[in-house]
Amino acid sequence: MKKTLMIIVALLIFVLPLSAYSVNALSSNDVRHIKLEQSSKLIRKNRKIWQRSTAKAEVIHSDEFTNKSMVASTSLEQLQNHSQTVIQGTVINLQKMHSPEGMSYTKATVYVDRVISGDDSLRGKSVYLALDGGLVSYDCWYAKNIGKSKDPNHEMLIKNDEFPLPVIGSKIITGLVPNHLDEPSSYNAALKESGFTINNSYAVDSPRYDFWVKDPKSAKYQLNNPKMRKITNNQRAKQLQKLTALINQKYNKK
Repeated sequence: MKKTLMIIVALLIFVLPLSAYSVNALSSNDVRHIKLEQSSKLIRKNRKIWQRSTAKAEVIHSDEFTNKSMVASTSLEQLQNHSQTVIQGTVINLQKMHSPEGMSYTKATVYVDRVISGDDSLRGKSVYLALDGGLVSYDCWYAKNIGKSKDPNHEMLIKNDEFPLPVIGSKIITGLVPNHLDEPSSYNAALKESGFTINNSYAVDSPRYDFWVKDPKSAKYQLNNPKMRKITNNQRAKQLQKLTALINQKYNKK
């Protein structure tokens, strides 16, 4: 009897650690899968909410960038030099936010998958970006136009012709710079009202030229400026096409 008990005890001592190791190994292998599954569910949920929010809004096209001067990066080195941090991220959510009168912005939550250059502490974190275009009230958009009647419940979806909002779930590559929220301006006031702080938000350095998007249904990144993509006889456009090809070569997972 004593020999039998000793054999059972010896087996338990040997088997239990192996069982615990197997459970731990299984858990570590499944962590990434579980996180990806949770992220996918959240993206699908947020996409449906955004689609419902914008479905009945009146669409207005805007050429907001026409009178704005922005620097275009024509090489990876320039992109990294122009920005404090260059990231590769996933658009987790789009939300209506406060916008200054006559302007429209969308609050984008972006998960930083990779830091290409700059502040590596951002990797694995979510940040807020104010992207051009989005939902605003009729009153806000036409606030500076004399003679327009008030209609605060009239929702409008402003679409920037040179910066379409990325689909929730899209991958993006862009350069970021800090938001200087201590400077007094209606734009900074809108950011603060929308939950932006110096710790959780950044600004896109050059959205007109230095913003690449890979739609969930697309195989490659493309410049997020439809007008610039159509230009073929321009030196800047050719340089951006080469940079886009390089970005796909280096950062597009097959």
